[in-house]
Amino acid sequence: MDFQSSSPVSAIQTQTAHLSLDRTNSVATVPHRRGPSPVSPISYLTEPIEVVGDVHPPPDRGDVLIPTKPNHWESVKDVIEELYIHKNVRLKDVIEIMQVLYKFRATARMYKAQFAKWNWHKYSTGSAARARDRSKSISPTSPNSSSASTSHAGLPGGKKKGTARVFVVNGGQAMGIHRKLLEADESRHLATTMSACRRFILGWSEQDSRWKGVSCFTKMGHYDPSMISHFFAAMKEFQSKNFVQGGRLLRGAFLGLEDLVADGHVAAIWDCCVTIPQLTLNHGRRDILLTFLRYLSRLTAARVPGHPIATISRSTLAFVEHLGNFNHVSAYTTLAWNLWSETIIQLLGYDNISTLHINRAYLIIQPTPDPVLTRRLITDYDRLVDKAMTSLGEDNTTALSLEYDALLTQLRFAMPDSQFQSRVERVLYKLTHKPDNANLKPVQWSADDRQIYRGSWYLSTVYAEDVAGDMDRARECRRAFFLSPPDGDWVQFALKMEERLRARGLAEEADEVRDKRQEVQLPSKIVEILDREEREASVDSQGRAGSVGSGGGRAGATLSPGGPGSGMHLDEEEEED
Repeated sequence: MDFQSSSPVSAIQTQTAHLSLDRTNSVATVPHRRGPSPVSPISYLTEPIEVVGDVHPPPDRGDVLIPTKPNHWESVKDVIEELYIHKNVRLKDVIEIMQVLYKFRATARMYKAQFAKWNWHKYSTGSAARARDRSKSISPTSPNSSSASTSHAGLPGGKKKGTARVFVVNGGQAMGIHRKLLEADESRHLATTMSACRRFILGWSEQDSRWKGVSCFTKMGHYDPSMISHFFAAMKEFQSKNFVQGGRLLRGAFLGLEDLVADGHVAAIWDCCVTIPQLTLNHGRRDILLTFLRYLSRLTAARVPGHPIATISRSTLAFVEHLGNFNHVSAYTTLAWNLWSETIIQLLGYDNISTLHINRAYLIIQPTPDPVLTRRLITDYDRLVDKAMTSLGEDNTTALSLEYDALLTQLRFAMPDSQFQSRVERVLYKLTHKPDNANLKPVQWSADDRQIYRGSWYLSTVYAEDVAGDMDRARECRRAFFLSPPDGDWVQFALKMEERLRARGLAEEADEVRDKRQEVQLPSKIVEILDREEREASVDSQGRAGSVGSGGGRAGATLSPGGPGSGMHLDEEEEED
């Protein structure tokens, strides 16, 4: 299996069986190359997605069903008929819906063969079509509608030449028909969300200059990752039953959300609209997802009402808020990951650091990353590192950053090679002996150099613990890590260190790491804001004795993204549920 395919389908999801949106049985590969996909990204991004709702409740299948017997098809015949015949959904989207929501996997050829057995001929007006029940078809009864005949040789539904009926309606009538078809259909929010995602990516690719003109080795600009770091840390605290600290960290994430949305960096929007829903989905935390989306929806409606992220947050909130399960959230995150990956590949090509980053992010967020895809990703990183070293030189910051990313990927998926430690030491040596850094402290280095330096000490710490088994060396590396500037992804590394120490039973050292991390994540300024809000919330709840959502007066356990009195709380009882 390969990240590269002959179609613009997401490199990862094409090969991941349980999430695949491509129904072919094999993946054709092409030589490793840069450059845009042969398929125009503009036409693909502007093409509306046709997703309809739950015709019937999705079955509770643990595994994907590949139909091999007639009864497999008969079990979902009504669903497919409603989608394909009555709601006129494209076959491509029928395949996606059946895969994502119903875990029913079949190729387009298999569908067409089954349609022939059922005597379904959607587009033909010949004798075969007349065999279909006319009462279930849509006819042009409106005086504003008209029909025309057109050749459709090669269209699905019939091999013979024939005619296709085309119904023309005015805009108002079309909206009325669409509204009736999707009345009380929750999945219209899914379609709206995906359409907004397409609009945002299209606008970003045309207008945001941060990605244009960059080489295949260069990231598309910087953005502050503190929001997602706070969110990850909060989820870990909730898992450990540290509800007060988790609530504070989550509030810290909300405090930084406004600046993140205003900046509009593609990675920031990606985190808000895809990573966090996927993360909460993995943890089964519908309550936290609702809290986040409600706050994001209010914030974007007030600050950037015309921005696609306002539509994304509002529509995502709608289908999360009104459904009792995560089916639509799962469908959305699957389709969204596919859309983002396709677009990056189309714009920048496969042999690009941004493409590798989005592929790595997809694997990281999965509970059980696919080992084949992981090894392929590591190989792609190493190949790009060799290319950068040759083109830019071994002392170049961009080349060193790529090597650090490659080493981080190896360690993240527990696949370090025999040269791992020597490569880390070489990166540290090159950094400290660069002419620009020789007479400066690490805190005075550039942001990229600081990140490489900090991350390299983290890699050395983990390698010493897990591979070399040298705990003394691990402590030395840990001390060096904490002397590095605490910015960028420092918090996420510190959180991982704390988890690892607790897993080894080293509670005292873990507490020391936790204290240092909390000092960085919740500095005095933010603590003052949180303390003030908690005092105001406490006074407000005491003044409204018996009101819903007072939280029993327990400071720190309240999550009120909209301020005191918003009614959103997360306490121990809710966590136990």
